[in-house]
Amino acid sequence: MNNLPPQADSLPSQRIDLTHETDVAYWCRIFNVSIEELREAVQHAGPQADEVRKYLGSNPPTSR
Repeated sequence: MNNLPPQADSLPSQRIDLTHETDVAYWCRIFNVSIEELREAVQHAGPQADEVRKYLGSNPPTSR
């Protein structure tokens, strides 16, 4: 049995794929960062959105 809320099935992957323009645009909006800042965060934290969120929280971009 799936305990996730119904809308969770429609959420984008929690993995940030920098090779897909739509993924990059989505995560830039979610994290309120530029493409360059997102790429840097993924390079340091890996492609998992939770890890990128933690990285950005402890290393906020200066241009926000």
